[in-house]
Amino acid sequence: MENKCESNLAELAIHEKAEKHHLAVIDIGTNSTRMLIFRNDEGKLVRVNKSVRYTRMGQGINQTGKLHPDAEKRNLEALEEFKNIAADYEVEDFYLFGTSAMRDAQNTAAYLAAVKEKLGFEIEVISGEAEAELGFIGVSQCFDEKLLIFDIGGGSTEFIYGEDNEIKKMMSINLGCVRCTEEFIFSDPPSFQELERMNEKIYAEFEKRTTGFLPTKPYKLIGIGGTATSLATIKQKLKTYCSEMVHESTITKAELERIIDDLAGKTIKERQNMVGLEAKRADIILAGAFLLLNIFKITGETVFTVCDYDNLEGAAYRHFVMENS
Repeated sequence: MENKCESNLAELAIHEKAEKHHLAVIDIGTNSTRMLIFRNDEGKLVRVNKSVRYTRMGQGINQTGKLHPDAEKRNLEALEEFKNIAADYEVEDFYLFGTSAMRDAQNTAAYLAAVKEKLGFEIEVISGEAEAELGFIGVSQCFDEKLLIFDIGGGSTEFIYGEDNEIKKMMSINLGCVRCTEEFIFSDPPSFQELERMNEKIYAEFEKRTTGFLPTKPYKLIGIGGTATSLATIKQKLKTYCSEMVHESTITKAELERIIDDLAGKTIKERQNMVGLEAKRADIILAGAFLLLNIFKITGETVFTVCDYDNLEGAAYRHFVMENS
């Protein structure tokens, strides 16, 4: 199945490279920076190429309130690499947006100016609510029922509730897998006390913030973003990422608890060698899993569905497809 997926992607890339009118969106997140190259086929979003680099823009922001020079360097290098990849596909236009780390850092304006000067890219730093809205637009291309969507990012977690392809309410909470890892986990492997403190803080914050927010059941619980997709690849033991196998797969609360037990007993180095987990997520995946565990707790749900379309596809649709339709 993995070989079939890789073959399909390779054939798609060859075919799509020959097509013109390519566009690109770039999401500068707290943990990763991602680019989607696509085309607008009569109002339908056609994905052509997806790239990800783990730039860890949220490094140290909790402690200093500023973007770390090393993080800025990593991200600038990733954006330069993305620009070269986009040139190979003859991309005609870009939209770049920054999320939690760039929202919170005091020196973001200086970094935006540096990117503009060196690469010519304009970056829009969007609010948590705008980020949630883009996530909903992405998911809405795949599901049209009553949805409660969560997006566990590096610096924040977004909740979006919608019906009939329309957002009813949304919120952003400043708890993410990078932020929680830096605040609570100092041992390797983490101590029981560290995990307990993190778990208690997440539950207390989620319960407080979502009181009066959660919709009445039934609804479909949907997970988007790197934590959700990574847990799906861990569960399925995928050696290489395959959208076909991740998209619309499910994870139960019991399965998540088993994954947490396995992750918690391993060092970062041991996690880096796990089948299904990208090495650069090894240090933060446990915090992401605890954030998800507490989403199960506050909603009372026992299973969620993974969606491989998220705010990246939502941004592409919003800024290039909807505006031209």
